[in-house]
Amino acid sequence: MSQQKVLEAALFMSARPLMLDELGKLLGVNSLGYVKELLEKLQKEYAERGMEIVNTPQGWTMQVKPDLLSKVAYLTPYSDISEGSKRALAVIAYKEPVSQAEIIKIQGNKAYSYLKDLRRRNLISMEKKGRTKEIRLTGEFERYFGEEKEHIKERLESSQKKREEKQAKEKAEPKKKEGKKPKPKEEKKPEPQQAKEPDKPSKKSDIDHVLD
Repeated sequence: MSQQKVLEAALFMSARPLMLDELGKLLGVNSLGYVKELLEKLQKEYAERGMEIVNTPQGWTMQVKPDLLSKVAYLTPYSDISEGSKRALAVIAYKEPVSQAEIIKIQGNKAYSYLKDLRRRNLISMEKKGRTKEIRLTGEFERYFGEEKEHIKERLESSQKKREEKQAKEKAEPKKKEGKKPKPKEEKKPEPQQAKEPDKPSKKSDIDHVLD
């Protein structure tokens, strides 16, 4: 059996990125350089396909190419994530690392179930820290969205900034309106009416009077 095919199957089946040493053990190979060489060959073979082989900080993974993701994302098992879980995920991406206590403060007690759901899907990791837990995104998050979390975070920060600017603008507008007191309307004084001069008899009237 081709070792390259084994690597391909492993990357396809794994729900998370795999490190070189893990893949080496799978192949029964000690040379990590050799494993990397096989992965790079596989990477070139996938260059013209809908999937791609990517080397991330968390390890090697197979994922849908970013330009195709929007067309097929609804087919993923994560397409059924609730709106509450999505909001929790956005907060985590924006504030990472973030404490569980902060998520609960923002979303209320329902956040416990949202975090449990996200952890079950392997989209977040939780580590005990003092009286609370520290939450981070996993490599599966990047694999699902098809791009690095830093790029996603930049977009979230940009959207948040625009939202805050809009809210600040909306708050400032009523104050401006309240600050401007309407000028009292000046009462128009009635203009003095000029006495009408008595109508002068026209020439025709004079003639008519003579003819009568």
